[in-house]
Amino acid sequence: SQLKFDTLSFVRLEKENLANTLASLGLHLAKTNYERHESVQNFMITNDSVTVACEVPLYLTGDDIKYFQNKGFRFNFQDYQTPITGHIDVLQVRNGLIHILDYKPDAHKVNAVNQLTLYALALASRTKLAVKDFKCAWFDDRHYYEFFPLHAVYPK
Repeated sequence: SQLKFDTLSFVRLEKENLANTLASLGLHLAKTNYERHESVQNFMITNDSVTVACEVPLYLTGDDIKYFQNKGFRFNFQDYQTPITGHIDVLQVRNGLIHILDYKPDAHKVNAVNQLTLYALALASRTKLAVKDFKCAWFDDRHYYEFFPLHAVYPK
């Protein structure tokens, strides 16, 4: 998703995570740069017990957006068309939360907050789970940035 919007002030943590190690190992299987995503995802789904799915398609409709806004969520999409679509690279269940991960080569040069927040809203809408049950992160073999999407769009 290329949709941009303003978020509330929130905490984004940079840390090391097992995903960095798994990405590093998975990258050894990629013969070309084009194969990086698939290699990392295949390695994680095969070797990581908390990874439950990869390449999960999702969508957010106009009705979903209205529902969240009526519940007090704050985001100001400009010039968007629905459905807003995308796919989750890696989906994990760990520590009582659902983790939405996005592999980004050169993760330190990217800000994936908008994209991952949309994914969390879309998955929450489809599954009827609370947005508070989701945590998002983008990563590569050296960097891992995580945040709670609820904090980005819902005032405390």
